[in-house]
Amino acid sequence: MKHLIIGAGIVGTATGIWLQANKEEVIFCDISKETLQKLQNRGFQVTSSLQKKTIDIFWICTVEWDTEQILQQLAEGDDNPTIVIRSTMPPGSTEGLIKKYHLTHVAHIPEFLRQKTAIADEFDTDRIILGTNDKDTKRKITKIFSSVTSPIIYCSPTESELIKYASNCWLSTQISYWNEIKVLCDTLHINPQLIANAACLDKRISKYGTAMTGDPYAGFCFPKDMKALIKAFEDRSLKPILLKAVEKRNEMVNKQKKH
Repeated sequence: MKHLIIGAGIVGTATGIWLQANKEEVIFCDISKETLQKLQNRGFQVTSSLQKKTIDIFWICTVEWDTEQILQQLAEGDDNPTIVIRSTMPPGSTEGLIKKYHLTHVAHIPEFLRQKTAIADEFDTDRIILGTNDKDTKRKITKIFSSVTSPIIYCSPTESELIKYASNCWLSTQISYWNEIKVLCDTLHINPQLIANAACLDKRISKYGTAMTGDPYAGFCFPKDMKALIKAFEDRSLKPILLKAVEKRNEMVNKQKKH
């Protein structure tokens, strides 16, 4: 099949390289001429236009605030394309856009990539989350991932969206938790790393976030995803007590680091 990767950033590049390695034909599309030139120099097909002819699957790998505009363009005409959204979308967004633009063959497949190791992560994923309500799309995408030994979790787009937020915000929570433990350790004049290492000998406790350096969760994804998940609660008149506490602790750590 022929795939158009829309957005050749970290996620789009990793997605396209994985697809091509699995015998799929890939074309990268991006507004950056420099990005496309670099990919072309590596032997990849590129385009600067959102071409629709002969494409079997469109992969939207842009930031979430550009997703609707791209979907709107893809929805123009009568061809009803197959679209995979990899953007991190607030719960309910994909299904809302499907209805708004009268689309059928749409899936949300979140990415769980680290910036420095995105390509390696794409080839060694823990799981594939396939969020779609369309049987044809489910069948087509499943065939593409037939070589993957990790489990494929089938769900609705809204469930897929929330899995992404739940994952990222849990990791943020772990960082804030250990930062809070470090505050007490520092007050007691004891070694925070010893405490964390010993606690994590319990197999139920993850080591993630236990580098007791007192750094906040940062980067592009974690802060914005925490805010978005908090908003998802508040938009539904729910109180995200724990999430707001996690965010508050992180803000405090951030201020301390800056001073």
